[in-house]
Amino acid sequence: MIKKMMSYIKGGSPNVDLILKKSEMKPGETVSGAFHVENGWNRQAIKRLECDLVKELQGNKVVTVDSVTTILMSETMEAKEKTEYPFSYRLPEDLTPTSEGLTYRLNTRLVLEDDIKRNDHDEIIVLG
Repeated sequence: MIKKMMSYIKGGSPNVDLILKKSEMKPGETVSGAFHVENGWNRQAIKRLECDLVKELQGNKVVTVDSVTTILMSETMEAKEKTEYPFSYRLPEDLTPTSEGLTYRLNTRLVLEDDIKRNDHDEIIVLG
C-alpha cells in the first residue's frame, strides 16, 4: 500500500522526457532524438514506453495522427538509475503545416506497474 502511494508522488517514481534534435520539420522528414528515463528513489518495474503523434485543432480537440512507437520493457529500474532509448520517426508526407488553429505534438507515456503512467509532450512545428 505504501509503495503504491509513493508511486503516485512524482519524485518517487520514474519520469520520461523525449529530447528532440530539432522541433521544426517538413512533412516526410525524420524526427530524431532520445527518450530519457530517470528513476526516483524507489526501485520500480516498468512495463512499456509509448509515443503517439497527435494534432490539436482549434477548440482543444486532440486527434491521434499516428501511433509512433511502443517499446515493451518488463524491466526494473534501480533507485536513481538513468537510461536513454533512441528515437526516430518519419513524419507522414500528408501533414498539414502548423498554423494558429492546428498544432502537433508527440505524446509520450511511460507505463509502470499497476498501470501508473508518467507523461511528457513535445510540440513540433510542421513547416509548409
